[in-house]
This record gives sequence, C-alpha cells and structure tokens, in this order.
Amino acid sequence: MSVVGLVLVAVGFGVLGLAVREVRRLRVDVRRVEARAEVVADEVDALPPELSRTFGVGARHLVSVEILNLFELAHKESALTRPLTVLTPRLLRDVVHRRLIGKVRQGLDDQGVRADVRLHRAR
Repeated sequence: MSVVGLVLVAVGFGVLGLAVREVRRLRVDVRRVEARAEVVADEVDALPPELSRTFGVGARHLVSVEILNLFELAHKESALTRPLTVLTPRLLRDVVHRRLIGKVRQGLDDQGVRADVRLHRAR
C-alpha cells in the first residue's frame, strides 16, 4: 500500500514539474509576442491599447493634451482649492479636468468644430 502511495506521489511531482515547465514556456512566448506587438504597433503608428479599444484601429487622428499645471489652474479658480489639494487631490484633479473639458468643448463649438472631447486616464 505504501509503495502505491509513493508511486502516486512521484507521478504527481512529475506532472507538477511538467506543468511548471509549460507555464514558464508560455510566459516566454507571451513576452516574445508582446515585444513583437510593440514593434509592429510602432511601425504602423498604432494607438495605445487603452485608446484603441475606445477609438478603434482605423486611420483616425487624435489630439492629446496633458495638463501640466493642474493645481495652479485650480488655485486661480477659488481660494478653497489649496486645502482641497492637500485633502483630496484626486477629487480636485477630476473637477478641474471636467471643467477644462467643458471649456474645450465650448471653445471648439464656438469655432464651428464638431469634436468628440473625452477624458482618458493614462496608466
């Protein structure tokens, strides 16, 4: 009875070893495919994955804007923003982004530009 148990344990370890080897091989394959995908994406000027899900992969052009002085803009709006910057910086950031999006939409609309203005968070 104990010999059968030892054989089963040995077979279990063998199967576990094979599974670990296969998982490692698959991880190497995934890294290789990801590297190749990045090269191909660079060659065709593809959008990052988080944007391509939203905008698709067609020949659309995007204008990207990163606000570099977000809290300075907030401080110009109200004196209450300084304490909020310390307490809830993420909430303040969201409020400022939403106001700026509204201003951009209005400015584009005033110029007769039809545009889809959205906020996307970079990773």
